[in-house]
Amino acid sequence: MRAKCKTCGKNCEGDYCFQHKPRKRSSVQILTNSVKKEDPIRKNIEMKDFFLQIWKDRPHKSEISGVPLGSEPLSTFFHHILPKNKYPESSLDEENIILLTWEEHDQVERDITRYEEVNKRREQLKQKYEIS
Repeated sequence: MRAKCKTCGKNCEGDYCFQHKPRKRSSVQILTNSVKKEDPIRKNIEMKDFFLQIWKDRPHKSEISGVPLGSEPLSTFFHHILPKNKYPESSLDEENIILLTWEEHDQVERDITRYEEVNKRREQLKQKYEIS
């Protein structure tokens, strides 16, 4: 007499049919589950706190033109000199942030070499992070 699957009652060789038989986790599953995934909400809060600290420590004016930025710290005022997607290790480095007007920020995003001050700081950061 053949055994019946404990889950569905189908005939099987052991306690469970092929569909319900417990399987070992593959090494790919184990590796995938062990990789720590970034929590985007935590990362956004961390970036917001980082920007607020810079806003607190620096004058609220463009570091290129000296134009006042107002009293509210908008994200468009904070520019990562070394892009955070290419250089994540520098994303929370205060030296990697320059305060700009939204127009200056837009212009430097279109042409990264537009402003001499940004170029100078980029070279200093490349030396700091040993980037060629």
